[in-house]
Formats: sequence, C-alpha cells, structure tokens
Amino acid sequence: MLILLLLVAAGCSEQTETNNNVFTYTNHLDIDYGEDICAYTNKPIERVRFGGRMIMNEGEALKFMSAEATAGYYLEMENRDQVKSIEIVDFAHGQQYLPVYELVYLQSSLQPSPNGLFLTPVDASNERMKNYIYDAYPGTFYSWEEVLELVSEEWDLPAADARE
Repeated sequence: MLILLLLVAAGCSEQTETNNNVFTYTNHLDIDYGEDICAYTNKPIERVRFGGRMIMNEGEALKFMSAEATAGYYLEMENRDQVKSIEIVDFAHGQQYLPVYELVYLQSSLQPSPNGLFLTPVDASNERMKNYIYDAYPGTFYSWEEVLELVSEEWDLPAADARE
C-alpha cells in the first residue's frame, strides 16, 4: 500500500511540474534586469515591469528600459523598414511582451517610468487591470501613436511620420 501511495504521489508531482510551469503560459521576458543595456540610453535596464524589445528584419533583438526609450529609438531611426516588430512589457503582468498596438500607456505623475515620461504600459484588452492601474495612478491613457507624438515633443525628436 505504501509503495502504491508513493507511486501515485510521484506521478502527481511529475504531472504538476511539467504542466503547471508558469513560463509555459507566459511570454517570458528575455531581459536580464541589471545586466542588459538599453539600446537607446546605453544604460543598464534595471526597473522590473518596464522594458521593450525591437526585433529587426535580420533577427537582431534590441532591448530597451521603457516604452519611451523604445519610442525614442524608433523615432531616431534612419530606416524604419528594418523593424520587424516592436513589443513592450505589460506592466501589470510583468513577464510578458505585447505588441505596441495591443497596449495602452497610462501617463500619471504618481507612477514614474525609467526615462521620466511617467508611462505605464497596460494590456488594452484587460479592462479590469486598466481600471485598477488608473485607480492607483490617475492620469491619461495614450495609444502607441500618441506615445510617439509625446516622445517626439518632449525630447525634441523627429515626428513619427517624418521619415516614413
């Protein structure tokens, strides 16, 4: 009886380990916080729950410390056709990238972001989380296009459509 119980317990624990691994269900970040360097600022990416990634057509992945740093790099690019995709870390989830157009960006003076524009990216489809974040940090929600305009104005960079 004891052997049967041990076999059942071993089978259950193996099932649990292989099927309930949190990283199986998330788009795990490839950012090594404190070690990776932001492609825009050339400083270490340190703030957990913030970051971005730009995948180039040839496969190179550039990492960024914030949505605004990602936008700044994009705005300063000579050839934006080289960009395959741009993704930003969903602040609420903390361990997943989402495409820039699937997020909204809350600007609130109560929630600083790494590059000083107070932008907090949140999954646009998660109404409950958007409400929670807004209740904690009241402010204004922006789209990616509006973030590009904001970064362009605040940092005196070329407009998003200037080189397209």
